[in-house]
Amino acid sequence: MTAQSFCYRHRPDLKAVRAETSRDNLYKELSLLPTTDQQSISKAWSTFSSAPAAHRRLILQGLISTCCTSQLSFLATAIEPLLRIDFTSILPPEICVKIFAYLDAQSLCVACQVSRQWKALADDDILWHRMCQQHIDKKCHKCGWGLPLLQKRRIIRLDNSRKRPAPEDANALVAAPPRPPKRADRKPWKQVYSERLVVERNWRKQRHTTRRLQQPEGVLCLQYCDAQNILITGSLDRTATVWDLETGKVLRVLKGHSRCVRTLQFDDTKLVTGSMDHTLKIWNYHTGQCIRTLEGHTDGVVHLHFDSRILASASNDGSVKVWNFQTGQCFTLTHPDKVTHTQIYQHNKLVSSSVDGTIRLWDLDTRTCTHVFRGHMGPVHVAIPGCLQQDPVIMSGSADGTIKVWHVETAKCLKTLFGHTHGITALAFDKLRLVSASLDGSLKLWDVGSGLPLYSLAEGDEESKSITTVKLSDSKVVSASHRGEIVVYDFGVDRPVDSA
Repeated sequence: MTAQSFCYRHRPDLKAVRAETSRDNLYKELSLLPTTDQQSISKAWSTFSSAPAAHRRLILQGLISTCCTSQLSFLATAIEPLLRIDFTSILPPEICVKIFAYLDAQSLCVACQVSRQWKALADDDILWHRMCQQHIDKKCHKCGWGLPLLQKRRIIRLDNSRKRPAPEDANALVAAPPRPPKRADRKPWKQVYSERLVVERNWRKQRHTTRRLQQPEGVLCLQYCDAQNILITGSLDRTATVWDLETGKVLRVLKGHSRCVRTLQFDDTKLVTGSMDHTLKIWNYHTGQCIRTLEGHTDGVVHLHFDSRILASASNDGSVKVWNFQTGQCFTLTHPDKVTHTQIYQHNKLVSSSVDGTIRLWDLDTRTCTHVFRGHMGPVHVAIPGCLQQDPVIMSGSADGTIKVWHVETAKCLKTLFGHTHGITALAFDKLRLVSASLDGSLKLWDVGSGLPLYSLAEGDEESKSITTVKLSDSKVVSASHRGEIVVYDFGVDRPVDSA
């Protein structure tokens, strides 16, 4: 007789996984009875065992009809565990994994504690890969949780899929090296999920380490790279300073501007700085050498942004200049008033903001303004394009103390965030959270989806100076102020976690 001929309780191959009362206990109790009673009970068992299914049902119905309440209660208690079936023992592993796929992460961890077989299924790499896809760098539509991406080992490198300029091209500004192949992530997906869950809990519970660096004069701009573990700051003292984030020591100071450095950006090969001396400089920050100086603005350069192909610079002269790295050519986009911020968007678009309270979206192919965003009651200091819940948006901060979220395609204001008492000086956001800095000296963290404030990393006071710049990554917030104080808030798992 094959195994398929038995029900679950009588299959010989499943005897080891069934949790049932041993028949030995029954025979021990039976042996305590008189011989006559033993024989009658054994005969009753034998008669029931040899009876066909229909007769068994009839015998059971008759027995149940003669039972009193206490005996029925005993039957219910004894039968309940016998009806439990370990589906992992009778179903193919593929179906079991499909069933486990409906569980959340916490339930999968509980399932791991049931048995070794359940642990092997609940730890399946496919399940945890799917869990990572639902939560990492996005908010899960089921539970509302999202996990940080944690690309700590990725050096800031801009994708350059276009043809590189020939060495003999004298007009080319900087030639970026070819991008090396991506490093394979060999960690189990459950470990990947767990590491990011720890960091996300640190963000939610406000657990972080705080490190402070001091520069002699006020810091106006900064950027850092977790992979290289460096921080570069631009200051009122006309220099750009390269810091080692691990030791907190200065690696080198780049001198060359004649006025304060208002803006900077770097990747793995170069640093570009913009100054109030009307110029931009391209540096090899690994050696401190100035590669080239770009001139063209008639007033101070207050912001810049570049990708693998072009560089955009915003100036108090009311213009945004777009420089081509490959050809060295430049063209100008004009605002009615001073430009405060600019950022390249989707390679062929550009977003800029102005002291006239407007934000403009430009088409770089046609060199025309396609949308004007109006709604702020004061100068707009920062306008950052991005994606929020799969919608293209622009986050803007203004001197009116508000943060606005705009839909890129319709130019409509989706929501306005209130919380600062003075003007917004800097913003940074990703798919999970938003951080804002203000002239009131406060640094606030927001839920980027709901627009609700979470908590303040720094509170302003009468003696404090305004926070001038802030940057956000998956595990850090770095801010700087007019006092020259640089503060690193680390929510990562690589260092001990303190309470805020």
